[in-house]
Amino acid sequence: MSFHRQRVALACTYCRHRKRRCDATKPRCNNCTRSGVDCHYDDGPSQRIDTSGGTKEIISRLKDIKDILVEQQQHLTVLSSLNHSQPASRVSLLHGVTSNASDGSPMSASTNGTQATDDESPQFSSHMRKPSDVVASEPMNIPAEHKTSSSYLLGLPAVKILVGEYPTNLFFLLESQSPLPPELSPEQWQNSLPPFQMERSLLDHLVATFFSSVHVSHPVLDQAEFTEIYERFLEKGADSSTESALCMTVFALGAVSSLPIGSCDPQTSLNGTKYMKYALPTLMLRSLWLFSFDLALAQALVLASVYFAYIVRPLHSWRLIYLATNLLQLKLSSLDCQKQTLNTEVDILRLFWSCFIIECDRLAELELPRSSLQKLTDDANLPRCENLDDIHMTAYLAEISIRRLLNRIHNSLYPRTPNALNTSLSSTSLMAPEEFSIDELTSITSVCEELHSQLDLWHAAIPEQFRPPLNLEELDNDRISILRIRYFAAKHIIYRPFVLHVATHTSSQISSAIIEKAGICIESCSLYLYHTAKILRAPSQYTWTFALS
Repeated sequence: MSFHRQRVALACTYCRHRKRRCDATKPRCNNCTRSGVDCHYDDGPSQRIDTSGGTKEIISRLKDIKDILVEQQQHLTVLSSLNHSQPASRVSLLHGVTSNASDGSPMSASTNGTQATDDESPQFSSHMRKPSDVVASEPMNIPAEHKTSSSYLLGLPAVKILVGEYPTNLFFLLESQSPLPPELSPEQWQNSLPPFQMERSLLDHLVATFFSSVHVSHPVLDQAEFTEIYERFLEKGADSSTESALCMTVFALGAVSSLPIGSCDPQTSLNGTKYMKYALPTLMLRSLWLFSFDLALAQALVLASVYFAYIVRPLHSWRLIYLATNLLQLKLSSLDCQKQTLNTEVDILRLFWSCFIIECDRLAELELPRSSLQKLTDDANLPRCENLDDIHMTAYLAEISIRRLLNRIHNSLYPRTPNALNTSLSSTSLMAPEEFSIDELTSITSVCEELHSQLDLWHAAIPEQFRPPLNLEELDNDRISILRIRYFAAKHIIYRPFVLHVATHTSSQISSAIIEKAGICIESCSLYLYHTAKILRAPSQYTWTFALS
């Protein structure tokens, strides 16, 4: 009868030195008994063999994170009971603590934050707990060649039967062949642009539209400071300066975000290309040859990336945000001042987190070069958003938090390197259904449950008056709707492995527990599709991301 030998967790010193198989019998193993030598076991942790394939370490880390979130939730309950008389301060305070907590990063509110007055907005620090309190490791980022993307799903045997064979980088190929609007084509840069015709009333309207619809998603500008730039632009006229390019980008976003529902034709001049064509040459030239940090240029690049997301050009959006992150890293290049800069300069913090959200949205679906910003997330506080009202500040900070949670899901369940956690999700096993054993699925069940728990804690940590309902209720505020969509996006990929298991084991007996978890995934998909329908009807920076996820 054939059987597989199991390697013991601890071998004696004699067997280890002679490379012999030890049966770990105590007080003396069989090899030592036959050889007539003393049998000694080294109980040091360095000699122990971890046979879990990394499962124990990840489970332990996720449990530590969960304990911290529960502790923060208890603090919130106390704080909310103490601050009923100061609702505005309470909103700001809740959000600094909960957003930090829901990141999964062990952060706590500073003493100054809990004692903030009405005249001083609460400060929150991201002091890491001591290594004894939490497993020390790098942030859980989106891994290269992860297995969560839509392109990867097209490679599944069951999907191939339905839709046929497609290349693994299908969506990258499609987007790389998608032409820009003629006015933005690089060939047009060789031609001199006509003088820009200013119409003050129209430009005022575009600026107002920008701040009411786009700025609330990415508050990288200070409205008072931009007003000064805008006034100088009106006095001097359009030129090749960075400030002029920033103004043109704001005009373009004001134009594209004001399009009515159903008006998503990229060929129409109403989508802002008449303004962006004046900004692009300056943005590309200066980002290529500038070797020092320029705040206005970084802000313009981030907003230009958002603009190309609006006109559904994800690769162009990624290229611009990648340029912005490179420029930002010039500011953070000194290791001595890196953490201080991230936590003292509000403008840099807002740039940092907007770059983080946009870049991660692209990397979640496309295999592209990535910046090093993801590695710095544990060193960065969440920004103070005094340039937003309470509801939009809540939404911005909550979106940062759930984007980090989504990254953690990609990293924990869908990494490239095969191990005990993701054998069932590797490229080879998806092509060979027999590799989907019940033991392998069981090994990720506890991880999925921990991630689901963190997702629910994130949702519960949002102040009640801004918390998105998880039903079919219509919402008037698009920013809160985005949070609800993000919730269901996260929930469905947490439980997707169970659907994949069922789809590749049609002939075997599936337990009711697995069916139940697969049902959670399918229900989350349905609610995701229902709630994205409204967002996709109008021009939005989320059009491509939500349509593909």
